[in-house]
Amino acid sequence: MNHIFKKFIVVISLFLFKPENTYSLSISELMTITNDNSLVIQADYEYLKKFQNDIELAKKNNDPSISLSGFVGAKHQETDSSEASFNPRNISLTMSKNLFDGYKTKYSIIQANDLSLHANYLFETLKQNVYLESINSYLDLIHLRQSYNLTEKSLKLSKNNLDFKVQQHNSGDISDIELEKAKLEYSKYKFSLNKIQISISNQEDQLLDYLSTVPSTNKYPDFMDRNLDLSSEALIEFAIYNNPSIKSSQIYLKILEHSKMIERSANLPKVDLEAGFSRNWDATDSAGQADEYSIIGSISIPLYESEEVNIKESNIDLDIIRNDKILKDQINTLKREINSLLDQIELLNTEYEIENNQKEIYEKDIEINKESYNVGSASKLDIYDSQIEYNEHLISMAQIMNSKQKAHYLLLNKIGKLTQ
Repeated sequence: MNHIFKKFIVVISLFLFKPENTYSLSISELMTITNDNSLVIQADYEYLKKFQNDIELAKKNNDPSISLSGFVGAKHQETDSSEASFNPRNISLTMSKNLFDGYKTKYSIIQANDLSLHANYLFETLKQNVYLESINSYLDLIHLRQSYNLTEKSLKLSKNNLDFKVQQHNSGDISDIELEKAKLEYSKYKFSLNKIQISISNQEDQLLDYLSTVPSTNKYPDFMDRNLDLSSEALIEFAIYNNPSIKSSQIYLKILEHSKMIERSANLPKVDLEAGFSRNWDATDSAGQADEYSIIGSISIPLYESEEVNIKESNIDLDIIRNDKILKDQINTLKREINSLLDQIELLNTEYEIENNQKEIYEKDIEINKESYNVGSASKLDIYDSQIEYNEHLISMAQIMNSKQKAHYLLLNKIGKLTQ
């Protein structure tokens, strides 16, 4: 419902104000607006704060602890010759500090920092994927609008063709079948136009997931080339060091290594220091006040390695082996995807160049038919047919251009350079 309202406002605004320049966005502007509007990105960005809190908690794990305690008692004592009452009191202040915990705190802090870095790489992966979805949606909308304009032209030409065929049929120059063919062709273009219009409406709805208003342009934005070196080796090397998904997997292996060190700390000596002050007195003044100061250092050394710790370390080793293989598979898959995209881009460039040359032939064909019509050697039908064929060719070229654009930004996404 909200999307429908937004679209209604856009349409009314365009109708009332009739801007001379169509509203368009560069890819960089599109990503910026998507970043501001995407609820998924906003939610994950807020969640990153948790990992900063975890770092602070890890740093505080080994802070000194200070405790205050005391007691109050009552005691009555009777003998054959006397009786006495006692009300002992005590207050104690103790501070304890771990001096060495087998490196547990050290590696807990390192692990917390790496977990935060891991979360940031996952967040960057999410962002780039959302940006790519937004870009593809924008590019598809532009392609649909281009197709709509070309199909609309063909529909008008088909209508002219149909009207001419009706005149020929009325004069007995063509058969019923030829007239029906013309009617069918017109119906097909009319159906195609309605179909594209529905697709445009759906695509605008999809784009409103990322933008507050839908751009009105039907022209592609300038390529965001990022100064790419399109050699396979250079791109793959760059991707391994910059693809956020790969980086997150690499960091996760380090996190597992830190987990091993944290578990291993249970089998290492511990050194603790405790300092205290204690005061004892009796409320009945039957005994004097006594103050006690203490400093105690303690060392605990495990006499044998805990089997539980060994099992946990073994499980972590298995996890490391598993994730290392997953990382290698990720890298191999990424290499294949990059090589495939490079091949696809090269083929699309070649195909577009061929189709562009073919376009010139269609344009010449239209001119020849017009000249032939002027000298009486061609009919209007010949002109209509050549113009319709030309429009169909432009639709095909528009599809190739759409594929080129999307392949380019997918490549930027794969190498981790979409936002750099």
